[in-house]
Amino acid sequence: MVKDTSKSMPPDHWMIGAGALIALLALGIALSLHSTHRLSEDADVLAHTHVVMDALAELRGRLREAEAAQRTYLILGGPEIPPELQDNLSASADQLAVLGGLVKDNPSQFKRLPTLETHINEFADAVTHAAVVRHDEGFDAAREIVRRGKARRMMATISDEIRQMDNAERSLLTRRLNERNGSYVRALLVGALSGLAGIVGLIAFIYTQRRDLTNRLAAAAEIAEQRELMATIVESSNDPIISKSLDGTIQSWNAAARRLLGYQAKEIIGQSISLILPEGGQAEEAALIERLRRGERITQCETTRIHKDGKAIDVVLTISPIHNAAKEIVGASTIVRDVSERKAAEQAIRESEERFRTLADNMSQFAWMADPQGWVFWYNQRWYEYTGTTLEEMQGWGWRKVHHPDHVDRVVERLQWSWGTGEVWEDVFPLRSKSGEYRWFLSRALPIRDSQGNVTRWLGTNTDVTEQRETEQALKDADRRKDEFLAMLAHELRNPLAPIRNGLELLARDQTYDAAAITLMQQQAAQLVRLVEDLLDVSRFMRGTVELRLAPLDLVELAMQRAESAREMIRDRGQTLTLHVPEEPMWLTADAVRIGQVIDNLLNNASKYSDEGGAIELSVANRDERAVIEVRDDGMGIDVELLPRIFDLFTQSAQALDRSQGGLGIGLTVVQQLVELHGGRVRATSEGGGKGSIFTVDLPLAEQEACEAVDGDSQESDAIEPTVGFRVLVVDDNVSAAWMLTKLLEKLGPHQVEAVNDGPMAIERTLALKPDVVFLDIGLPAMDGYQVARDLRSRAECRDTYLIALTGYGQEEDRRRSREAGFDHHLVKPADISELEAVFERLAARTLNAE
Repeated sequence: MVKDTSKSMPPDHWMIGAGALIALLALGIALSLHSTHRLSEDADVLAHTHVVMDALAELRGRLREAEAAQRTYLILGGPEIPPELQDNLSASADQLAVLGGLVKDNPSQFKRLPTLETHINEFADAVTHAAVVRHDEGFDAAREIVRRGKARRMMATISDEIRQMDNAERSLLTRRLNERNGSYVRALLVGALSGLAGIVGLIAFIYTQRRDLTNRLAAAAEIAEQRELMATIVESSNDPIISKSLDGTIQSWNAAARRLLGYQAKEIIGQSISLILPEGGQAEEAALIERLRRGERITQCETTRIHKDGKAIDVVLTISPIHNAAKEIVGASTIVRDVSERKAAEQAIRESEERFRTLADNMSQFAWMADPQGWVFWYNQRWYEYTGTTLEEMQGWGWRKVHHPDHVDRVVERLQWSWGTGEVWEDVFPLRSKSGEYRWFLSRALPIRDSQGNVTRWLGTNTDVTEQRETEQALKDADRRKDEFLAMLAHELRNPLAPIRNGLELLARDQTYDAAAITLMQQQAAQLVRLVEDLLDVSRFMRGTVELRLAPLDLVELAMQRAESAREMIRDRGQTLTLHVPEEPMWLTADAVRIGQVIDNLLNNASKYSDEGGAIELSVANRDERAVIEVRDDGMGIDVELLPRIFDLFTQSAQALDRSQGGLGIGLTVVQQLVELHGGRVRATSEGGGKGSIFTVDLPLAEQEACEAVDGDSQESDAIEPTVGFRVLVVDDNVSAAWMLTKLLEKLGPHQVEAVNDGPMAIERTLALKPDVVFLDIGLPAMDGYQVARDLRSRAECRDTYLIALTGYGQEEDRRRSREAGFDHHLVKPADISELEAVFERLAARTLNAE
């Protein structure tokens, strides 16, 4: 029951009422001012968030400009490193400091800055180092650094970190916008309700006075009529209206509440409000009750209520306090609005937009959309990142600004044809990046049609195909070099074979031995061996199987030896060789055979590319604690176009059909690989065609003290000449090769030599002959050399027999297998005469030691 309040108000109550009305108006004004101040603060916060996002964009832009400046310099080179690189790096450091000041009040953002600063410093070091290397050592050295991709990986990491900070700011911006909207709504409602409350209060005050002065019964009847009308309005309202006491007991429940939440009034009235609260909703309800006790009117409270069948329903609540006659708050009236469909639609829209934005902005291609007439109205983020433009610049036909001028007219013509016909458009052309670089793109546009087949818009993509185009060109170049190499190889191998065949024919016809012919054949055979060894070395380098036998090495002595070996070849070509070496030893820790191979190849290269009468110089020097080998010639020189790739595999200058100069184009590749394996560098210089060339090798010097001790030990003994003959067994399935080796061994001393051609016969003759040394081929039929060696070592009478593997397999793995099988030594075919003589020297030494 609602008490009758129609009694006359005492005069002092009138004053109290007037004072309450004035206080209510003052409170409304104060709340409005507070809301206005809150909106101003929200605007400042939003502006600060935009400033942070702009700072992130500026930082990203500075880093990308630095990367672009470095990439341009790496490609084009120049007399000095472009100042734009360092300017942008310095600007990025300044911008990072500015960013630190902006986010110092945001702990989650501020703690990202040390990691970001570290990565930016590493990126700056990487791009600066690559530019310095490009400036000091040239394009190839810089390209190797770029190929490792440190700067690119660091830039990707930095971009990801900046993107995370930007996304965090965007999330913060969204939240602050929502808070500002809430503040705006609250300000609006507070102002409106305050004004409305003031007006209603004033009307009520006047009406009360009038009612008090008129008939109490008439006033009471009017109040009763209003109550009945209010009850009718509440019951017929489309929105659920629920009233409850402060302890949460439901006191009224209209028809709309029944339709929304499923409970009949008789089921729910008198029950606790917790019956329709979600799990964990008691804390929210307690907070609302506390606000009501303070007299607050709660609007736009988004929450969840539970239907009778357990389904959760998204709702917005407007809650007003209920006062009694003493103006005490005794309950609350709640208007409930169902927003489930709106929330679901908003969520669906957000998810759809997010999926599209994520897909479009993170795809590797550029994407864009145009209307049916070809007016472009949207680009994805990739387009703006690459071109450095805005939608205002690019919309419509503005995209022509970033097209190459040599292609844009053709592209426009073909596009217009597709816009007019509705046919799919496809083309390939270059687009300019924000750094000014042009890259090639495969571009397509598909018409999007409605149910009647009319074009409603165009969807286009641009895919970067620059690397594919470069790869295709590189493959074409490689295929061309391969064909040239095969033709060259056939010619080069015929060169030494022809004089050998002719010399042998001369011996066969005359039945005499011509010393000059023999010498010529030996030289040509040596050339064949050198060609084959170079080919094998290239194969080893490509497979990564080259192993060095490092030991202290006197470079001066080695240079003199290799120069002496090359003099006869150079003299036969009518050329001269001058040697410049210091008087003191120059020690390296190196593989003597491989360093000797480097010197041989450089001398041979200088001789091949010099005419008769040419002068060649070989010098060795100590420069800045590095050993430097230099080979000079005054021959045909190196073309400027060829110089940057002189050490590439199969690279040669243009040659005449007679092939009087040149080789396989692999010698210098072998030189470069061997020098780099020793921790050194090799470079070629030339002033151009006909002006000679200089090849310079620098290698690290070894510790002097250790090498001096080796120098003293190396001079203690001389070679031991064999004084007696030995029993020798040669095992090779190539009958001709076995016969030739037998005759050669007989020339090396008073040896008893016999040959067999398979594994079982080798075991049988070894047991019968008891040879001092066995030259055993590995690739034997039925029973290979490893098996024969293991069999012989298992027999007591053969354990001291000197077993030598004579094979075409010379890798370290092959040598290891021969050691494990029981071989004492490993020779690679064709064995040099000095290696064979060394075998008998070791046998003689072992015989002397045994005696």
